[in-house]
Amino acid sequence: MIKLPNTLSFRLTLWYASAFLVCFVAALVILYVSTQSILNGRLDTDLKEDIADFQEFYEEGNLKHVIQEIEREMASSEDSEIFFRLFTGDGHALFSSEFSYWKEIDAGRAPLARPPSQPMLETRTISSQDYPVRIVTGQIGPDVVLQIGESQGKIHEIMQVFVVVLGAIIALGIPLACGVGWLIARQAVAGIEEVGRAARDLGKGELDRRVTFTPHGEEIQSLADTFNAMAERIQRLIQEMREMTDNIAHDLRSPIARIRAMSETAMGESFTNGDYHKIAGATLKECDRLMQMINTTLDMAEIEAGASTQKNDRVDFSRLVTDLCELFEPLTEEKGIQLSLSLEPDCYLVGHKQNLQRMVANLLDNAVKYTGPKGTVRVTLSRQNSHCGLAIADTGVGIPSSDLNRVFDRFFRCDHSRSPINGCGLGLSFAWAVAKSHGGDIHVTSELHKGSTFSVDLPVEHVLR
Repeated sequence: MIKLPNTLSFRLTLWYASAFLVCFVAALVILYVSTQSILNGRLDTDLKEDIADFQEFYEEGNLKHVIQEIEREMASSEDSEIFFRLFTGDGHALFSSEFSYWKEIDAGRAPLARPPSQPMLETRTISSQDYPVRIVTGQIGPDVVLQIGESQGKIHEIMQVFVVVLGAIIALGIPLACGVGWLIARQAVAGIEEVGRAARDLGKGELDRRVTFTPHGEEIQSLADTFNAMAERIQRLIQEMREMTDNIAHDLRSPIARIRAMSETAMGESFTNGDYHKIAGATLKECDRLMQMINTTLDMAEIEAGASTQKNDRVDFSRLVTDLCELFEPLTEEKGIQLSLSLEPDCYLVGHKQNLQRMVANLLDNAVKYTGPKGTVRVTLSRQNSHCGLAIADTGVGIPSSDLNRVFDRFFRCDHSRSPINGCGLGLSFAWAVAKSHGGDIHVTSELHKGSTFSVDLPVEHVLR
């Protein structure tokens, strides 16, 4: 049993060739029927015109003149192809051409009840003729009827030649249709095959592999663009995973090393109970820092993946920011920092209240941490059309211009020499993830030794992913 290929190219070729042949054969059949109908119609028209012509001959002369014209017509035609006959309305014969080939025409013919007012057409089949005969009967004068019969052999011969030509065209059309269909199919699937090769290369680890083929067609172009975008995101995600893994490994190494050092010290030396309590407290502090780092990393991954199980709420963002500023007031008073507020009321969002709280808290915490005594932290909340804008500006140490593009990267920390404060480098990354998950964005402007401003823009009615 022959097994046909199951490729898309073969199926497209088969479908195209089949559709082409069906339409082609249908068109040829219509052409055949139309041609035959036209030829038959033309024969009927010619026969009717002959009756009209002989009627004029009769009116111009007499019956003798008509017989002369009939004899002239017969001289230029074969007796087996056409006949003429004149008779009266009651069937009495007046004249006829050579009638040896047409004797069966009279079989069963009854006398006319009355001469026909209009030419009458009929088709008869007789054994002496290979083809049907088309006969016209019409009155050309008072009690004079003319009957003309003509074989349809020429029409049938033309149609037979026509059938042979159509068969040859169909025979040539089949391989032509298959060849054209194959070329079209190959052109159509070339882009898909290129995407398939790129996907296989990507699966082998060639992360920089892209579809470079320029297909002809919006659908294939859209597929190629979508694949390239997916490949870009996969490469970016893997790169971020590698960077995150390296950063996590680096940031976990220090607290684990400190915990191990304190544990070895506690085991190798004699301490008082108070010393052991200090070591235990320091160990717990490092463990808490590790847990915070891990939990924040997991929360960010959940937010960025859109897999959060928290319920969407209608959040009064104005009240949320006000409450957090009140929470930070004791800390700002203790450090001698002026906390300035300019908050518009009734800024409502649809989102995760807890994540929004952590985002604003992280930004406030950074502003307070990096602002020295007698500094200022200004919090501004405004609504413009369908967006809420939150700006937290400080007069702290600022951020070097070389670090501005990286402040939202995970585990990134600026030069520690500008501040004795240590962190895990996830606060701003978490804030960026929350803003993005709510359909918003976050930006930073800063000048070294003069301060920084973090601006958050959030849509008021965004539906979370």
